[in-house]
Amino acid sequence: MRAIAVVAAASLACSVHAEAAPKAQLPEELVLTGDNLIDVTINGLPLRLEVRPEAADAPMLNPDVAARLQLKPGMFGFITVVGPERVSGDSAVHKVDYGVGPKNQRIFWADRPSSTIADGTISPASLPYKRVRFQLAPAAASERTQQLPLDNFGFLGRGGIGTTFALEGEEVRFQFSLQRPETLASAPTGNWLARNREGRFTGQPRQTLIYFGIQRPTRAMTLSKPIPVGQTMLDTVDVRYSDYGDASGIAEQEAAEGGDSDEIVVVAKKEKKVDLRIVAGRRFLQGCSSLLYDLKQRTLTLSCTAER
Repeated sequence: MRAIAVVAAASLACSVHAEAAPKAQLPEELVLTGDNLIDVTINGLPLRLEVRPEAADAPMLNPDVAARLQLKPGMFGFITVVGPERVSGDSAVHKVDYGVGPKNQRIFWADRPSSTIADGTISPASLPYKRVRFQLAPAAASERTQQLPLDNFGFLGRGGIGTTFALEGEEVRFQFSLQRPETLASAPTGNWLARNREGRFTGQPRQTLIYFGIQRPTRAMTLSKPIPVGQTMLDTVDVRYSDYGDASGIAEQEAAEGGDSDEIVVVAKKEKKVDLRIVAGRRFLQGCSSLLYDLKQRTLTLSCTAER
C-alpha cells in the first residue's frame, strides 16, 4: 500500500509538472496603429488606455474609472495649471496587468478626463516592452531614418517622454503628439523663439485644445531661422500667446512702437530661465511611416521619406 501511494504521488507530481504551461511573455516590440489603444487590467478591472508619447509615464485614469475602482490617494498628488484653470489629481500604487500577470505600479487620476476615447492615457515609457512603434502609414521605399536620444521629463515622469537638443545655448525639450495636427509651444517658449529664431506671428488668434479638455488661445508663428530636428527643419509652431502668468514676455501693442505688429516683442529686461518645450503634431510627421521609441537603447527613431 505504501509503495502504491508513493508511485501514485510521483505520477501525480509528474503529471502536474508536465501540464504546467510556461509563463507567458510579451513580444519585445509593441506596434500601435489607429487610435493607439491597449488592453490592461488594474486591480482586476479590464480597461483600455490610449498610448500617447507626450503623456505622463504612469497610467492616467479618467475620474469615472478612479471612482469605479474606489482608488484612495497615496503620498503624491499633483496640480496642473492650464492657463487660468487648475487640474488636481492624485496617485497611488496599484496592481496593473498588461497581459503577463499583475505588478505593482504607480497610477494617476485627475478631476478631469485625460482621454475621450479610452479609460485613460499612458506613455510608451510605462509599457513592459523594449520598443514601442507608432505605425503612422505604410513604409515607403525612399524612407530614411532619423535617430534622436530619448529622455524622460519631469518628476515621476509627469512631463512625458521625448528628446532634448541644445539650441542657442539652451536645452529645448521636444515631444510628439499624435492627437493634434499643429505643433504647440508655450508663451515663454514662443517668446524665446521670437528672440532667438526670429519668430513672427503669421496666423490669426484661435482656440486650440491643449489637454484635459481645456482650450487656450494660440497663434501660428513662422520662424525665419527654422529649428533642425534630426534631418527635418521645423519652421512653424502654434504659440499659446496668453498663457496665465506669462504676459510679461508677450508682445504688447504699446511696447511695439515703430516695430512689426506681427512680431513678439520682449518687454522684460531679463528673462528668467524657463522650461523650453515644443510638442510637434501630425503635420510635422507628414511623410513619416513610423515613430519608434526604443526604451532599452534609449533612442527615438523617425522613418520618413527622403523628399520630406
